[in-house]
Amino acid sequence: MNSFVLLSICLPVFNRKNEILKFLNSIDFFDNIELIIVDDGSTQNIVELFNKDNKYKFKFKYIKTKNRGRSSAIYDAIRSSSGEYIMIMDSDDYFLPNGIQEIINEIKNNSFIKCFVFGTEILKNGRKIINRPPNSICTNLIKLRADYNVQGDLKEIVKKNFILKCLYEKSYEYRFTPTSLIWSKLSELVACHTVDKCVAVKTYNEKGISALISQVKFENAGAFCDLFRINMNSNLYNSFSFRLKSKVQYYRYLFSSNRIEKITFSNILVFVVGYLLYQTDKIRFKNKKRAH
Repeated sequence: MNSFVLLSICLPVFNRKNEILKFLNSIDFFDNIELIIVDDGSTQNIVELFNKDNKYKFKFKYIKTKNRGRSSAIYDAIRSSSGEYIMIMDSDDYFLPNGIQEIINEIKNNSFIKCFVFGTEILKNGRKIINRPPNSICTNLIKLRADYNVQGDLKEIVKKNFILKCLYEKSYEYRFTPTSLIWSKLSELVACHTVDKCVAVKTYNEKGISALISQVKFENAGAFCDLFRINMNSNLYNSFSFRLKSKVQYYRYLFSSNRIEKITFSNILVFVVGYLLYQTDKIRFKNKKRAH
């Protein structure tokens, strides 16, 4: 096994043993990679998957922590990695055949590039959606979403020395923080190169975080407030509608996180819309059991 690690795959997990097994079995390329698993206090015996028969041919590091949420698990995984490049996967994701090989080849052929963006196949409500970015665009991750209108889950592969500079400093304060916070910060530092190939499958579990995302945002409002503040103030894109939506969402989660800010006359309308959305969230979620 080659000791040099080109790609670290960071995997935060909490239970979902069957899904994790499917993910592990989808890894069909072993050279120059490592898997960093941060077990966020699972009640299932996740480590058994790795100890059994020692059947996996790739390097891996298993870290067990108390249950603090996905946010700190991703933070710990990235900090514990040793690869030149980093990618984040979720426990209900898995790789397409030759997906890792595609990533490794792209990195080796373009070693000067600091951030790659690949497509995913999304499985949701029995439907498969092919979600690929436009090919060979050099842009930034905010502009890709705002001006190129690329939506849905993608797979970002980023040089470790840059992603370390963009980790959310409040990762331990919230159980869930949007990965987009990392990507929005990263946009200030490096350009990304798009590749219109799908390398992984993203599944939406009806009991997962994605199914309860509105409630999750309400419960972790401060992190989303920080995300939308970055996005609405960024000069890295042109889209008026994206900026307007970011402002509305910023005020929505500003109220939820109990922060105070002076409101300018030009922002009164988005302030009011954000406040109304906050009140709707408050009615929907205030007395509900925590989403995660």
